[in-house]
Amino acid sequence: MPIDDQLQGRAKLYTIAQVVMSSLGLLISFVVSFLFFVMAFMGLAGDPQSVQQNSTIMVIAWASLLFGLLFSPGLFYSILRLQRKKIPVIPDRWNKRISFLLIIIWLLSLIITLISSNWSWTSFLNAIFVVPLVTIPLFFLVKIGSHQLSTGSPNRSWGIVSFNFFVTMPFILIVEVLVFILVLLVIGVWLLNQPDLFRQIIQYSEQLSLGQLEPQIAEEILLNLFKNPVVLNGSIFIIAFLVPLIEEFFKPMALWFLAGRKLTPSQGFMGGLIAGACFATLETLGAIGSPTDTSWFFLLIGRMGTGLLHVTLSGLVGWGLASAFYNRNWGRFLGNYFSAVLIHGLWNLFALLSGITPLLPFSDDIGNLPIFLSQLGPFVLLSLALINVSILLRSNRKLQQTTT
Repeated sequence: MPIDDQLQGRAKLYTIAQVVMSSLGLLISFVVSFLFFVMAFMGLAGDPQSVQQNSTIMVIAWASLLFGLLFSPGLFYSILRLQRKKIPVIPDRWNKRISFLLIIIWLLSLIITLISSNWSWTSFLNAIFVVPLVTIPLFFLVKIGSHQLSTGSPNRSWGIVSFNFFVTMPFILIVEVLVFILVLLVIGVWLLNQPDLFRQIIQYSEQLSLGQLEPQIAEEILLNLFKNPVVLNGSIFIIAFLVPLIEEFFKPMALWFLAGRKLTPSQGFMGGLIAGACFATLETLGAIGSPTDTSWFFLLIGRMGTGLLHVTLSGLVGWGLASAFYNRNWGRFLGNYFSAVLIHGLWNLFALLSGITPLLPFSDDIGNLPIFLSQLGPFVLLSLALINVSILLRSNRKLQQTTT
């Protein structure tokens, strides 16, 4: 593959930035991985009974090591580009072999964790298998979505990976924390206008800090809060609308910097798929923990559905962004973006209702509608997963037709 001899201006600046991001990301990831490995082994040595807690730390350690490895190709390709050297291309026969090997690794990881999940002491060792169980399905989702599409140079693709791990995820986290702080401020202002409730909360918080708050009183507080339309509707608004609005807008942030670079719709779709896979990798590995019993595998299946959601919808938004950049088709961007927000919002809403509502000890007191919706939740989530599969396949087929 020939290298552009006119690597200058913004292109050169981006390549240098990719070298810096990939280098720092690789270094930070390896250091964090080492520290968490040390923490896990020291914790296990200090308290052999705390296997579960330390196995969760081990998952973070292995995940950090993975992130460091994922920064490596971006660093390699960007250095080659700065040196005006030829970019190596993996032969097609190797792609098939790699895919077959990954399938074998995933199946072996699943079998080993299924067998050993009956013994709690093995969860410390099983932490290493969590990484392939989470990441390999995401790899194949990206592979399916980008099948026979023009995806651009590997330097760009791995640059998107580096950017997402180094910039996008921390940025989204900061934005969501700021939104959460803003919500807390709004709640604080609202409580000032509810003096009786405010005094009760202060009183109960003091009891809680002293360990004197009885469970029945805590349930009563929560019940009163959720019976209030402001609290209930506000929680639903944040989870089902505000969070998807933020995440779907910022996940393909790497593509913003490619505006004006003749980014084709298929390349935008591919970039979005990669961004969604990176987001799902970090989110899932940070939340799933280590296998302890068979119920963990149901959590894994649920998180695979969430991964499908992130990959597909981010690809949809990436397609829209590239269409806006490439031929000023802003209608495609707005349609894809708000469709992604709608599907993501419905997923969050029904995942919340089906997962939390039945567990609340006072669920019968908050009304029939939440109970009814929570019962519909599994069917709605399955339907949304099938819709995402359809979107992924149809988008790929349509982009193949427009690029041939």
